[in-house]
Amino acid sequence: MSAEEGSVNVIKAVSYCRICPALCGIVVDVSDDRRVVLRVRGDPDNAASKGFTCPKGRALPQEVHAPDRLRHSWRREADGSKTSLSADHALDEIVERLTAIIDEHGPRSIGLYVGTRGYETLPLASATAWLRGIGSPMFYSTYTIDQPGKDLARALHGSWTAGFQDIASSNVVLFAGNNPLVSASSSYIGMPPSNERAELRSFRERGLKVIVIDPRRSETAANADVHLQIRPGSDAVVIGAMLHVMIAEELYDHDFVQQYAQGLDTLRSTVSVITPSMAAHLSGIDREEIIAAARLFGSGPRGCAVGGTGINMGPAPILAEYLLLCLNTVGGRYRRGGERIPNPGTLTYGRATEARVRGPREIWGKGPQPRVRGLTTIYDQMPTSAMAAEILTPGEGQIRALIVSGGNPVVALPNQPEVIEALRSLEVLVCLDVRESQTVALAHYALACKLSLEKADATVGSDLRFAKPFAQYAPAIVSPQGELVEEWEVFWGLAARMRTPWDLTARIGLPIPLNFSGDTVADSSTAKPTSWDLWNLLCSGGRVSLEELARHPHGLALEIEPQFVAESGDPGDRLDLGNSLMMEELERAASTPLDDWPFHLVSRRMWEYHNSWGQDIGTLREKIPVNPAFVHPDDLIALGVASGDRIRITSAAGSVEAEAREGPELRRGVVSMAHCWGDALGTDASTVGSNTNQLVDHAEPSLFVGIPRMSAIGVRLEAVDNGAP
Repeated sequence: MSAEEGSVNVIKAVSYCRICPALCGIVVDVSDDRRVVLRVRGDPDNAASKGFTCPKGRALPQEVHAPDRLRHSWRREADGSKTSLSADHALDEIVERLTAIIDEHGPRSIGLYVGTRGYETLPLASATAWLRGIGSPMFYSTYTIDQPGKDLARALHGSWTAGFQDIASSNVVLFAGNNPLVSASSSYIGMPPSNERAELRSFRERGLKVIVIDPRRSETAANADVHLQIRPGSDAVVIGAMLHVMIAEELYDHDFVQQYAQGLDTLRSTVSVITPSMAAHLSGIDREEIIAAARLFGSGPRGCAVGGTGINMGPAPILAEYLLLCLNTVGGRYRRGGERIPNPGTLTYGRATEARVRGPREIWGKGPQPRVRGLTTIYDQMPTSAMAAEILTPGEGQIRALIVSGGNPVVALPNQPEVIEALRSLEVLVCLDVRESQTVALAHYALACKLSLEKADATVGSDLRFAKPFAQYAPAIVSPQGELVEEWEVFWGLAARMRTPWDLTARIGLPIPLNFSGDTVADSSTAKPTSWDLWNLLCSGGRVSLEELARHPHGLALEIEPQFVAESGDPGDRLDLGNSLMMEELERAASTPLDDWPFHLVSRRMWEYHNSWGQDIGTLREKIPVNPAFVHPDDLIALGVASGDRIRITSAAGSVEAEAREGPELRRGVVSMAHCWGDALGTDASTVGSNTNQLVDHAEPSLFVGIPRMSAIGVRLEAVDNGAP
């Protein structure tokens, strides 16, 4: 069906894409009955994205009409068959089973896992409000797998309350294991979240120098002035050698370090033996490249060093992020008093930021703790790497029921066989999803949820990602086909039936509890709120009302009085350059000999997909039909393998098969694959792709949350006999 064929009357609606963090404004052509999505394109009148959108956004019509959409909720019967039932009926049954489990085993027996889709503002707030209401601490999410190293490093090092210097005013920026041109992951240095290629190009034209540390010549590395194409996993040693050069050559901000930091002598002593020559040996690059990168970054005078998923899934995530903070601190790369704040917030804002130190602090070990593996919480989250063990380990506190909101732990979590065993052992597994994912295939109940174009949203949760003050409200523009619910309706429904508190605002810092009936309990007598009620509440602390925002469908670029970083009479605590845990880990990293694996597998982001999103979209699968293993062409020749042949990839933990493809952007000895593919449930990997988590060795998990090495994994490759003559 198409507008060009004249078969429908077309309505042009305005929204924004919520698949990834770019939040691109879009114009959506829908049929006049709002049942069919015809086309999506970038919105030229959106002040933030200016008409840009990526292939994921343009594929939204296929997502809405995907053949494996969940259109109705269902219950799995004992024989494996599915029985369709209304969402209300499903919630009645789920509450009955959850209540019985809580009565016998206590609230801790109920767990919640929130995945990528569930991390949208309202779904996340509603899910965690319900979990708090029943009194369970068992909250898991992708956060404790993806990039907890960032927060843990800041906790050990301390942080600067005014934030980092912005890329727009910088002379140099360093990206380590980070590919923002695909992942839209560097907004906290003022990188606009959408069309980052054009934005980076404009920054470079006015003089910005870019350094990239990455085993792959990624899209960002291809636009860099210096690319350190290191051996996978050697990031921390290379950054340590850069600190060696900057300190030895006094390429650092003496005044800032003297006033605001401590531990310089400890750091100097530790990195004194991490010479460029040593780092060159371990990283496989020339020592002069390391020296040149250190001098370029050290000369600044303005800039920032930023890490990403690459280092956070590697062998020393907290250390690598900590050393990047050390680079920024010795360079004094923070906003100072009197500097303008480019985006002080539109829907979330407070007092002008002060230029001062918030010292090192413990963000781990708060509240109830995990029972297994000696791990700790981070803030109020349990370590997801131990979720399966918490389900499988008998005794008081064992998880017996799990709600999965917008996630797919079967393909996302390490130790996939253990995860599948754990999910199968649950008394109750409930999935809130939009499609029949690998995890939904194991569920006792599946609740069919609405997609982004079928529900309202506001940018309150991403307010500070924009380079300048901007906000947008997107109403629902598509009529859902089937009986679909929003995630918040599920968790409100659970709270109402269980007569438990449902304080929607506690997690996000707003002062008002959700209170429709005169008390803090959502129950069967409480009037059900509307989506508008909830968004109005969540946006109530902003500079602009939701009503005003709704009058600007293309988004609102707010003109506000300039805000500046305030001088602080009290410098606060001191940033710690010499944390003992980190110095010991750096010494171990520098003294660890090279392993004898011929290849190392690294994770990658693909332009067409966002984690497991998009694997059911036809036009995207046409380009990348499975999860290929990218290998340097010369390595393929040495293996006697042609692009398109199948290869077996074997690590110390297991093996997978994948289609080989030429990856000329890789250094030799590197295999590059995406995560969150495959299912390990007996389906041929040639149709669903291979899951790299089957290669993960749990022998050396990281500090605190126990993340195993999920990238820079030692492997060997061999051709698979395809039975060809």
